[in-house]
Amino acid sequence: MTMDGDLLERFLDLAVDRLDGDWVIIGGRVLPLVDIQHRVTLDIDVVGPEWNQQTLELLQIVVAIGLAPEAVNLAAAFFLHRIPGWGHHLIPVRKGLRATFHRPDSTLYVLLKLARLTATDLQDCMQYLQWAGDRNETIEADVLRQAVDRELGAGPGPEKRERLEALRAVLP
Repeated sequence: MTMDGDLLERFLDLAVDRLDGDWVIIGGRVLPLVDIQHRVTLDIDVVGPEWNQQTLELLQIVVAIGLAPEAVNLAAAFFLHRIPGWGHHLIPVRKGLRATFHRPDSTLYVLLKLARLTATDLQDCMQYLQWAGDRNETIEADVLRQAVDRELGAGPGPEKRERLEALRAVLP
């Protein structure tokens, strides 16, 4: 089953009232949270406060809305926690009785995508940066340029180099 906007809304409705603490949605599901519908994604990358009973509850919510537990990518925490200061780049998108779900701001979103930066990741970044710019959301262009330059300095292959240069070209 594909994770469409309605299913994401059902997930959030249940999650904010059944989970505790602060949770972060990253990856391709961030775009539908801000009404960017340019592609389909099959999973939801979610980072919770820690692996515990809450994580099991999260998986039960996913099953309750008709998805397989594999539809949640819990490995997303690895990527988020590698970025220093990531907690300062979160924007609340849904608050419930017990939990709050956040999205990354545009700076954090791009930083999360840089290591891999597939063609799809590049399109996602460009869409999100455009959206953020249109709404005057802060984009830390200097931070992003430095991160792109580090990736370029690491000697990526020609295809990734081209994508990194394309990303750098659209930074404000």
